[in-house]
Amino acid sequence: MIKTALRNLFRHKRRTVLTFSILSVGIIYYIVLQGMLDGFEFESIRNFIQLESGHLKITAQDFNPETFEGKIANYPELEKKLREFTFVKGIAPRLKIIGTLDNSIDDYPVIIIGIDPEKDKMVFQLNKYLTEDRLTHEGIWIGTVIADKFKVKEGDYLYLTFKGKEGSIVSQEFEVQGIIDCPSFINNNLLVYAPLSTINEIGGFKGEISEISVLTDNFQKSFLYKEKLSRNFEELKISTWQEEGKDFLSISQAKKTAQYVIIFFIILIGIIGTTNTLLIAVFERIREIGTLKAIGMTDKEILRLFVTEGVLIGIAGSVIGVAVGALLNAYFVKYGTNWSVLLPKDMNWGYRVSGIIKSSWNLTSILVSLFLGPISTLIASYIPARRAKKLTPAECLRWV
Repeated sequence: MIKTALRNLFRHKRRTVLTFSILSVGIIYYIVLQGMLDGFEFESIRNFIQLESGHLKITAQDFNPETFEGKIANYPELEKKLREFTFVKGIAPRLKIIGTLDNSIDDYPVIIIGIDPEKDKMVFQLNKYLTEDRLTHEGIWIGTVIADKFKVKEGDYLYLTFKGKEGSIVSQEFEVQGIIDCPSFINNNLLVYAPLSTINEIGGFKGEISEISVLTDNFQKSFLYKEKLSRNFEELKISTWQEEGKDFLSISQAKKTAQYVIIFFIILIGIIGTTNTLLIAVFERIREIGTLKAIGMTDKEILRLFVTEGVLIGIAGSVIGVAVGALLNAYFVKYGTNWSVLLPKDMNWGYRVSGIIKSSWNLTSILVSLFLGPISTLIASYIPARRAKKLTPAECLRWV
């Protein structure tokens, strides 16, 4: 049966190749796109953890993420208790304040982050994206978009203004000691980093902090570690990186919906193409079908013959599509794609990515693709096969 089906398909090479090629193109597109989307997600999660959240974030119960009111006063004691947990590998205290940056001509609204540079390195990896990894008592780090706005470089000075603890306005000149150019919109556009000791001193915050970011031994166990810490720090609010990054994680959910849409269209392509090819084949071979039935071939065998032809088209389309798709994806996994032009630093795309982004391997998409072709063409071949099955020998032999 398979031998006969192959011979029939090769009788019309151009039509057969065109049919499974259309299916192959759909599968190639699916594998490559899925690899790129997974690469975006993986890169975004890694950058979000390394640049913005850490694995866990601890704040006061009354902390307001919009105004940054509600602070932690007993940080030294909390740090000592946190270090008793073996899964805690890094602790970074931060003080957040709303302020402005100016050069005596223009001003720019910013979020001021007071950090302990040495402790911050234990959780975050900002130093990888800094032009100069130096932060002294009178220095600040600013994002590349902010630097471009003020047309400043390392060694230049800007004024930082904010409201102190008692409500008084504090303004002081700081040296730009580092410019951050990283795959994070908020870091490039909104944040100014200054020494925590300096902000405490000039603002009169008396050692208060806004949050504690924690690095653990396994980011995938963040919810488990949150439960353990919550039992010991009931007076504090603890959130995981998943909860902090719900904005771009919601994009990932939308990505899964898009994945199902792509699969649907691949199946639709397979069904339409195969149905069209086999229906034409039925009408071209009506007399042949009649002859086969006249010499003893049963209706079930006729049905099985056309179904086999359809499945073979699906197998060819899937195998070629997966092979070419995997080769293309391997290139993008190794070398990546430069998205700099499409992802400007001054626009927030949700994902924490920029520059060259490498794709990932998605074995599920490859396995799904291997079965998509045969299954879709199996479904598609049933209609023309059923049509061929119903033809009688006399009806076929009278066909002109």
